[in-house]
Amino acid sequence: MAEVNIFFKKLIAKRKDLSKLESQVLEYILKYPNKVAELTIDEFANEIYISTATVSRTCKKLGFKGYQQLKYALDQYNLTKEDFHQGDKKNADIAEHITRFQKETEKTLAEVNPSQITRAVELLTNSNLVEFFGVGVSFPFCSDAARKLTFAGKISSARNDWDELRAVANNMKSNDLAILLSHSGETLHLMEYANILKQKQVPFILLAGTQNSYLETLADFTITAYSESFYYKDIDMSSRFSISLLMDLIIFEYIKQK
Repeated sequence: MAEVNIFFKKLIAKRKDLSKLESQVLEYILKYPNKVAELTIDEFANEIYISTATVSRTCKKLGFKGYQQLKYALDQYNLTKEDFHQGDKKNADIAEHITRFQKETEKTLAEVNPSQITRAVELLTNSNLVEFFGVGVSFPFCSDAARKLTFAGKISSARNDWDELRAVANNMKSNDLAILLSHSGETLHLMEYANILKQKQVPFILLAGTQNSYLETLADFTITAYSESFYYKDIDMSSRFSISLLMDLIIFEYIKQK
């Protein structure tokens, strides 16, 4: 899926040059590339309640001549993704998946930085409470980690309602700790929550499966797992268990030092 990743990385790299409104345009494109490819510029503008001029200006800042050229690029992206999925259908056997899982586990554990684990444990120990932030496929891993920490005696929660997560972020204090789990580091809702946490001066750790993401620029520090993007029949089958392994290491060290 290298072509797809490169396409998105080129767009993400332009984020620093965008205004707040233009960033909203980019985030919608990243979140719904298939949908945007089907919308007219007026429909797109109405979707996120901005002007067509802002949409057009953003397209140019992203390197396109205009909205139509962006739509053409998204069409090509979708074709590339479909070709990739067709390849998956032909080649995705059990042995291949086992090899992928082994690679993700072994590479993640081989590249663990003990000093980062120690730093995470220090933040965890000194915090009043811990809130986990993860949406979609990442949420069950947040719930699992919060449950383990609760049994270890640390006040900890994981919530899956987007509005509730926003309220939690707004009410956290500087002596609390947030832990964000994200495969891409570019999850739309998590970016919103991360900005709130930053404004509230709440320390937060990012456990991610991708380096150099937007969330990484906001986090107090990031621990990165090795995780490959994998789609099968339009279903995101990318694993999060390597991220969960890192969280378990932090919890093990926390319990050991109590």
